[in-house]
Amino acid sequence: MRDELENRISYIRKPLADNGYLCLGLACVAVATGAAGMYLSVLSQGNSPLPVVAICFASMVFSGLSVYIGILALREKNRNAVLAKIGGGIAGILLIQWLIMLLVGIQG
Repeated sequence: MRDELENRISYIRKPLADNGYLCLGLACVAVATGAAGMYLSVLSQGNSPLPVVAICFASMVFSGLSVYIGILALREKNRNAVLAKIGGGIAGILLIQWLIMLLVGIQG
């Protein structure tokens, strides 16, 4: 009985991935700048001035960087990558949303 308990793998004891915090932080910044850009764009009734476009582009860059850092964090050996999975997932969804909006804007 005691041998079975010693051979089990504990995922709680694994240290968190080093890049996981950075990935999640960048995803939060991307969501915050994206929300601010959308809010300011709605306030200007769709005629967004250049600073609002720059904020939205920064959100797209932050989300792309977060996805890249998340992939690096997932490649770390013997690390708990839960923060990288959360941050990379959020940033990936946001990046897809920005790319779709960019393609719709170019076609329109």
